[in-house]
Amino acid sequence: MVPFAATHPGELIKDELKSRKMTQRELATKTGLKTSVISETINGKRPISLNTALKLESVFEISASYWLNLQTQYELDKEHIEKKPAFTETVSMVIPTKDRGLLKKLAGKYGWACLF
Repeated sequence: MVPFAATHPGELIKDELKSRKMTQRELATKTGLKTSVISETINGKRPISLNTALKLESVFEISASYWLNLQTQYELDKEHIEKKPAFTETVSMVIPTKDRGLLKKLAGKYGWACLF
């Protein structure tokens, strides 16, 4: 099964911080990582490295393998999503004349092709 969107492990770090009422700065201090590294990881701009996983383990008491597995799953999901064929479906329907204006708006908004 291929998810609609891949979830970066940074989302789970964000959740942990929120549930523990901890700031990014506090996490940086406790892990010895730069605040910028924490921020970039939380915002999905940086992967979780082995070093980061070990430091998260020491603070959150969640195993480093968990964090590394999340990173691996994220990368796999991104790859599968990229290779997944776009969903397309053809549906024929008859729309009464008075409703064609609405149909044109919807077609434009959602990229539908309409034949009149």
